[in-house]
Amino acid sequence: MVHPVKFVARGMLGAVFITGGLNQLKDQTYGAPMTDAAKEQYGLGDMPDSELLVKLNGAGMLAAGVGLALGIKPRRAALLAAALLQPTNIAGHAFWTIDDPQRAAAQRNQFMANVAITGGLLYAATDF
Repeated sequence: MVHPVKFVARGMLGAVFITGGLNQLKDQTYGAPMTDAAKEQYGLGDMPDSELLVKLNGAGMLAAGVGLALGIKPRRAALLAAALLQPTNIAGHAFWTIDDPQRAAAQRNQFMANVAITGGLLYAATDF
């Protein structure tokens, strides 16, 4: 039997990816501007359509979140979530490219929050 704290923690961690994944699947404008900006910023003009990338990322995040929350292959789900979070973090919170100190600080905080979530996911991948 799973310890009650682990059960609740898994659900909480999974919820972040379930809601994020649903948002990306439901509203294609949610991540497309971020994807377009990343393509331009990093010179990735030959990448597939940004809406497709957002849908694929959203589906992966949804699957990882459900896996975490329900305990379905939780180690793999945690690793998948950790992997999917990295492109989102780099493209969406590129604080090092922002000149305005306040906006840069806000993006740095979001970036570091995602780093912390990644750490929790990696820990979870070794602990379930």
